[in-house]
Amino acid sequence: MSMKKLLSVAGAVLAFAAFAANPLEVGFATADITPPLGIYLTGYGRPKRLATNVHSPLTATAMYVTDGKTETAVVSVDWCLINNELCDELRKGVGDIAGIPWSNVVLCCTHTHSAPHTSSQVSKWRGTVDKGGAGAAYVRKSIPIIGDAVKRAKESRKEAAMAIGYGKTKTGISRRGTHENGEVGALFGDPLMIHDDNMTVLHFVEAKTGKTIGIVVHCSAHNTAMGITTDISSDWCGVMRNRVATRYPAPVMFVNGAIGDSGPRTYRWFDDAEYHGFSGGCGDGVDSVLEVGYRAANDALDLLEDMRDFRTDLPLVYKAGKLSLPQVIHTSKDEANKILAGFSGKKIDPDDIPAEYLLATQALEAWSKPIEPALDFEHPLLAIGPVAIVGYPLEVFSTFTLRLRKYSPYQYNLACCNTNGYLSYMPDKAALARGGYEAHARKMARSYIFTPDAGDVMVVQTLKELREMKKETAK
Repeated sequence: MSMKKLLSVAGAVLAFAAFAANPLEVGFATADITPPLGIYLTGYGRPKRLATNVHSPLTATAMYVTDGKTETAVVSVDWCLINNELCDELRKGVGDIAGIPWSNVVLCCTHTHSAPHTSSQVSKWRGTVDKGGAGAAYVRKSIPIIGDAVKRAKESRKEAAMAIGYGKTKTGISRRGTHENGEVGALFGDPLMIHDDNMTVLHFVEAKTGKTIGIVVHCSAHNTAMGITTDISSDWCGVMRNRVATRYPAPVMFVNGAIGDSGPRTYRWFDDAEYHGFSGGCGDGVDSVLEVGYRAANDALDLLEDMRDFRTDLPLVYKAGKLSLPQVIHTSKDEANKILAGFSGKKIDPDDIPAEYLLATQALEAWSKPIEPALDFEHPLLAIGPVAIVGYPLEVFSTFTLRLRKYSPYQYNLACCNTNGYLSYMPDKAALARGGYEAHARKMARSYIFTPDAGDVMVVQTLKELREMKKETAK
C-alpha cells in the first residue's frame, strides 16, 4: 500500500474512532497443513487417487474477533469437507488450545478437491475409501497446528477498523448447463443460468496506523480448477490469496459461497455430438488453476483499491443458530429391495462395493428404525457491523444465497458452505425437478435426503435468526 493511501486509510479510521463504544479487536494467522504424499485425495466421485506431488501447500487461515464481551474464531481450511463428528472433535481441540469456547469456533472448508478425505465416514461412492482412515488421522494431527494458528491470531489482535468491498466477479459460473433438449449436462458452464456472481471483500486494518491486519474474500465457485490429478493443491483460491497478499502483505482468508451449483469459470473445452462449451465442473490442471485464481485476485484487488470508508463502529454478535429441516429416506423400501434383488447371486467386491448396493442397504437399515421426519442441527451466525456471515454444513444452491441477500436485514451477507460439518447438497425445487449430478449426489452422505422444500425452509428460518440478531444489536 502506498504511503498516500496508508495516510488516507489512517485518516478515515481516526475519523470513526471516537464513535466506537466497544472497540473491535481482530487478529489473523496462518498455518501450513499440507499432508504427506501417498495420502488418499478426495472428490470427483472418489476415484482412487494417491497424492504424488504438491502443487501448492494446504493452509489454515484463522481470524479472531472480539469486542471484549463476545469472541469468536473463523478458520478457513483447504479441505473439501469434514463430517460433523470429526469437525466437532477438531473445534473442541482448537477451542481448548486457543482458550475459546469451542461453540464459537467456526470451521469453513474452501472445498478444494485436491486434499485428503477429511472424513471419518465411508463414502457411498465407493465401498472402501481411504482404507485405514489416514484422512481422519491427518485431521487429528492438524488440530494442534490449527489451534496454534487461532491462538496466534488471538494473541496478535489489534483494535481494528473494517472496510467493505462488494461487486461482481467472473470467478465462478453456473455448472448446470443443459443440452439443447433441456437435459442437464455433465457439469457444463452456462452463463445464462442462475448463479451467485457476487464478491464481498472485508479489509481489516489497525485503527491507529491503518496497517492491514487481514483480508477476507468471499465468492462462489467449486475449488476444482485443478481437475482429477494426483497433486495436492489449494486450487484456484490459493493462487488468489497469494496474489492479493503480494499487494497487501497480510493473511488472506477465502470463504466459499454457493458451491452447490457453482463451478470455476474455466476454458477447458468440451466438444461432442450434443454439447459444445466450457467446463463448469473442473479444469484441466495448473493452467486452469492460474486463470481462475488470477481472475478472482483481479476482482478482489479492484474492490480493495476502491476502499475508502474504514469504520470502527462495528457491533459484534455471534450465535449458534438452529435449523430444523424436513427430510425423507432417500430410497423407498420397495426400490431398495428391488435393487438388492438385482445383485442376488453376484459376487460383491469388498474393495469396490457398488454405490447402488450401498445405498439400498443403507436405506433398508434406516427403514428398520423409527422415522426421523426432520433433522435438527446448529449453524453459526456472525455479524460484524453491517456484515452477516452465515455458515451451513451444506452445498447450497445460488437461489438460496441470492434470496438471503435480498431479504436479510444486513447490508452484506456472506453465506458460507461446508461450514462446521457436512450433510449434503441442498438443491432448489427446479434443480430437483430437472435432475442432474447434485440431485443424485445428495444421497451419498446420509440415509436421508432433504425434501424439495427444505431449502426454502432453511432461508425462512435463517432470515428469522438474522432479524433477531439485528434487533439485539439495536438495543
